[in-house]
Amino acid sequence: MSLDALDDAVARGRPTRLPASLVWGWGIGSLGASALHNGISFLALFYLSTVLGLDPALAGSLILVAKVYDIATDPLMGWVSDRTESRWGRRRPWLLAGALVSAVAFVLLFNPLAAAGPGLLGAAVGALLLYATGYTLFGIPYLAMPAEMTSDYHDRSRLMSARTICLTLGILAGGALAPVLVGAFGGGPGGYARMSWVMGAVILGAMLGCFAGTRGARGTRPAAAAGRKAPGWRSALGNRPFITLIISKFCHLVGTAVSMSSLAFLVTAVLDRPESAMGGFVLASAAGSILSMPVWLAVSRRAGKRATYLAAVACYLPVLLSWLLAVAGEANSLFLARGFLTGMATGGLTLAAQAMLPDTIEHDFARTGLRREAMFSAVYSMAEKLASATGPFLLGLVLSAAGGDRGIVLAAVLIPAAASLLSAVALLFYGLDRQLRSGRAAAGANG
Repeated sequence: MSLDALDDAVARGRPTRLPASLVWGWGIGSLGASALHNGISFLALFYLSTVLGLDPALAGSLILVAKVYDIATDPLMGWVSDRTESRWGRRRPWLLAGALVSAVAFVLLFNPLAAAGPGLLGAAVGALLLYATGYTLFGIPYLAMPAEMTSDYHDRSRLMSARTICLTLGILAGGALAPVLVGAFGGGPGGYARMSWVMGAVILGAMLGCFAGTRGARGTRPAAAAGRKAPGWRSALGNRPFITLIISKFCHLVGTAVSMSSLAFLVTAVLDRPESAMGGFVLASAAGSILSMPVWLAVSRRAGKRATYLAAVACYLPVLLSWLLAVAGEANSLFLARGFLTGMATGGLTLAAQAMLPDTIEHDFARTGLRREAMFSAVYSMAEKLASATGPFLLGLVLSAAGGDRGIVLAAVLIPAAASLLSAVALLFYGLDRQLRSGRAAAGANG
């Protein structure tokens, strides 16, 4: 359906439910972006320092520089995407560009152009910066699309359900499949090089699938507030539902980053299992997240997105606290059950938070008359990336101060638990969900 036809349907009050092909056509983009991000996150530091022989501190610094560059370019990409005009719309040209750059960057990182010396360092820096560029080129326009694709409250939840499932599959690809491929291809530089071609094809295929699958997606045209100077960032800060969501999301993601960073410590030091046991936990968690999507969608449709998020927090905390009882030699079934239940809870948290983002963006349009979906998506993305950097930093501070197995457990449990509670408290002030579900205008919600 064209934009004009869809707008006419909305105006006439006819149903505008998105077809499943479009929902999954958009959602599959998360598989590529997640495989790219997690492949780099799980393997880059080890590869650069252990396989290529760079000093670990230097390798970590290179990754940090790429992350800072990634965060810094998010607002610029939002600004560019919001002002793009093409026959493919404002977002889809950047999906194509991001797909090509991302796949090339992944292959280049794990196929160094020089074997040693300054050439190796330059190749690593270039590949990491190219990766950050591709991730931003694709990710910011991609996140902006749901606010344009549909105005339906529940359809946005369907979109985010597809995204959460594909995101989980991407985590498995980058965090589980990639290391397996390295071993299957013989390890060492050659194993990583061959792995990169396979993963590069997965990344490219998923991102191009998103570009092709959203061909019929509704878009929006750049719009300016009539009769006055277009408001800027200060006006954006007046979008209180968005600010509330960002605060809540940041708190939750800090806790998630701590949980992910501490898993290896919990598995090896507390449960006395090999690192490979992490694979079973991640797989069980992924299964829980995917299988729980129909349940969380039903809860969201019946009770709303904010209530769904709060319910997911209530489910997550007991599972998290169960780590306090973890001991070496515990049954494998208990270990995997903890992973499965963790996945179920985080699936609900991810779905609800992401489904609220396009609602807050639509609220901004109702307030200002501006179409700046990518700008808000950029801020959301920046919050995610800052949280992913803050979590490991906090964990390191606590582990350094506490030390020992008990210190590991306390850090891995208490920080995420506190972060989740703060996230839930912040969301109590999110009034937009109630307004949308009651059918009242978004412009009247929270200012």
